[in-house]
Amino acid sequence: MPRHARRLAGTGVYHVMVRGVNRDAIFLDDDDHHVFLDVLGTVKTLSRCAVLAYCLMPNHAHLMLRTDGEPIGPTMKRLGVRYAGWFNRKHDRVGHLFQDRFRSRPVDDDPYLVTLVRYIWNNPVQAGLAVEPSDYPWNSCAPGRPLGLVDDSDLEGMLPSLTRGELVMAQWEPVEDTRPTGRRAGHSADDVARLLEVTCGARTPTEFQRLDRTEQSRAIAGLRTWSVAYSAIAAATGLSRTSVQRIQARVTAGTHARFGRVGGSE
Repeated sequence: MPRHARRLAGTGVYHVMVRGVNRDAIFLDDDDHHVFLDVLGTVKTLSRCAVLAYCLMPNHAHLMLRTDGEPIGPTMKRLGVRYAGWFNRKHDRVGHLFQDRFRSRPVDDDPYLVTLVRYIWNNPVQAGLAVEPSDYPWNSCAPGRPLGLVDDSDLEGMLPSLTRGELVMAQWEPVEDTRPTGRRAGHSADDVARLLEVTCGARTPTEFQRLDRTEQSRAIAGLRTWSVAYSAIAAATGLSRTSVQRIQARVTAGTHARFGRVGGSE
């Protein structure tokens, strides 16, 4: 299958995800996490990029980077080659550590940026690995992160109207319903589209339906953690509401088994 050209961000800001081959773990102990962050710091210096947010999960990692000196491809190649080489030597393994190419999505507007930061920081909460984002030690909003690695001032400058506490909010704020009952309306179609892109990278129903079943299930489960209605998920994915509910029922039934092995929310 031919590779598609990467979408370039006019802002230079990207959401990047790397995942272990066959969904295997890429972090087996604390040293692995520390080395990955050390390598990220080295790459940051060499590539002259800014690190805006990160979260290291057992078998994948989310990064939000702003590239200033070079394209995102060479930056991520530096990171992947250095870390994979170290990991293979330490754990006496050979072959690829990461699955396929890294995923990258440009971040071109403020609403998507807010959604993305919240999603990255809350990834361990959604996976059942932490109660609060800051409780998870391998999260960029945790107090014990390496000094100087995260460019907080850059992120805050991009979102001057939001406090850190507002960014950490786990729930998407639905728009107010102006009907006399006082009930709140659900997510708008634009909200759901942004959340869908964050969870799986798909921007249209056609792109969503090209994903494999596992990725579709994860995306639907992710949208449900943000309390997106089944009908709204159906409209965004091109599936019927019944199909969405059936997929979510399978995911729910397998929750304990899923969290019992390495992995979690993506």
